[in-house]
Amino acid sequence: MERGRREGPMPSDSRGGLARLALGYGPGRIELDYDPARFAVLAPAASDPPELSDAALAARLDAPLGSAPLGALVGTRDRVCIVVPDATRASASDRVAGLLLDCLAALGLRDAQVEFVVGGGTHRAPTPEEIVRIVGSKAARRVAVHRHDATDASSHARVATTSRGTPVEINRRLVEADRVLLVGAIGFHYFAGFSGGRKGLLPGCGSDRAIQTNHLLAFDRTTLSRAPGVESGRLDGNPVNEDLEEAARLFGPTFLVNTVLDPAQRIVALYAGDWRTAHRRGCADYLETHSVSVAERRPVVVVSCGGAPRDINMIQSHKALEHARLVLEDGGDLVLLAQCAEGLGRPDFLDWFVPGGARAIARKLVEDYKVYGQTAWGIRWKSERYRVRLVSSLDPEVVRRMGMIPHASLGEALAAVPKGRGYLIPYGLGTLPILAEQRTRRAGGAG
Repeated sequence: MERGRREGPMPSDSRGGLARLALGYGPGRIELDYDPARFAVLAPAASDPPELSDAALAARLDAPLGSAPLGALVGTRDRVCIVVPDATRASASDRVAGLLLDCLAALGLRDAQVEFVVGGGTHRAPTPEEIVRIVGSKAARRVAVHRHDATDASSHARVATTSRGTPVEINRRLVEADRVLLVGAIGFHYFAGFSGGRKGLLPGCGSDRAIQTNHLLAFDRTTLSRAPGVESGRLDGNPVNEDLEEAARLFGPTFLVNTVLDPAQRIVALYAGDWRTAHRRGCADYLETHSVSVAERRPVVVVSCGGAPRDINMIQSHKALEHARLVLEDGGDLVLLAQCAEGLGRPDFLDWFVPGGARAIARKLVEDYKVYGQTAWGIRWKSERYRVRLVSSLDPEVVRRMGMIPHASLGEALAAVPKGRGYLIPYGLGTLPILAEQRTRRAGGAG
């Protein structure tokens, strides 16, 4: 077992030999009574680190990794652009935004010199209510907040081209600013390796063309499958990440502030400083504390995304499927709890589920690659290899179209699952199960 993680029962209550586990589902949770002799829980350790106070956050900001402090990087006449993630990312960016505004004000900058850009890549535009949640009410009142539009070519500027051919086309507000600060959260990402860091720039504030070109590196056109090295928890040897890091190096962000959140979305770690050094340190720590060694695959896995916003739509929820299937036997049953309150995540997402299954989707990707087409391929590939049972608010016919089996409740889904030993994963996006023989290969991949 890895430090800070454990494999085994983690009951919130027990009765009659059964243990009870709370599984996130949208803004609420589902209570599951289970047999510890049948199911092992892959979840955070009972003693998670405490939430960091504002003073502790400020102290980490004042002791940056691989960089001079902000006070030495930002001048009193500088125009500063702060990039924050959108509402699909839990990052506690509102606390960080307030902290940065106070820091910049202490350096002598006026609010008019600072602006926020919500870097949502190809995601939908944030609502006014979401903007307040993203940057905080104080920042929303004081400072201009803009949303990035990946499809508006007039709002982008080309900085360079990576060695792999990705055009580094970035939101003009970042290019025209004197200083750019990247705010985000570190977590696993199923083909970039980790979230946070360079992803605030690209895909966060990149053009649609830049995003598509980079994300295509995750797909092997020859084998019609995932490209070698592309997986959660891996940076080195991962072509998607290496291309993103090269793009960030060519642009040159000024400073990075990345958080790590616990399941209750409280900040338990903060990494600030050089965009690559601080991010890499955070990723190495995250891999150590959020992965768990598993001895064997089992025929049943039940996974929750961890609740909102992690299960806000199907595209985001798929990431939990990716982690869960790593410890599932071929042909096994995978039960996913994902409310999907905002549906699939794209109005055209269902169009990718064409007759012919995963290979037909793969051929379509080769002909006309789209970012979410690869997610559709991933869902269909899994539904062909395993029995994927989805508990959600989606229309059952939509679920069947994607190749999954719809269920109205967790109880109904479990009743349909054959008896057999399994795993329960309550925080699917933040738990990386690693089979023991694979740990050596991944070790150091985040450093």
